[in-house]
Amino acid sequence: MTVCEVARDLAGEEGKEVAVLGRYSFRTNGGRSLNEQACDPAAAAPPQLNLVEDSKDAPKPPGNFELDAAVLRHKFADVQKRTQLGKFRFGTPDYDRWAVVYGRVEARKGADAAKFPANLLFRGDGVVVFLRPDQ
Repeated sequence: MTVCEVARDLAGEEGKEVAVLGRYSFRTNGGRSLNEQACDPAAAAPPQLNLVEDSKDAPKPPGNFELDAAVLRHKFADVQKRTQLGKFRFGTPDYDRWAVVYGRVEARKGADAAKFPANLLFRGDGVVVFLRPDQ
């Protein structure tokens, strides 16, 4: 799924284990997120998922976990049309990268949902697959 697909049906994705494609952003003061700049069609919730690492309670991918390359290529091309990686004068290009993250969607409530409508609870870097546009 893309971040936009999750944002369009947040109630339906709540509690589900999914592999989500989007722009993986790291900010020293804002943590890690998976996001898109815009959705087409638009989503009711902002297309942003707060990444929460939890090596104990986050889901493990199934033993036969495999990404469908054709579907991934198609979705990746769509995401790149709507979203750009940040360009930074200082620092590293690792602040923004393309990634697929496997985890569980957990909706946020109240004021916590203003910026990030949901968390994506993931086990750690072992369930993050970084992508390059030329792949």
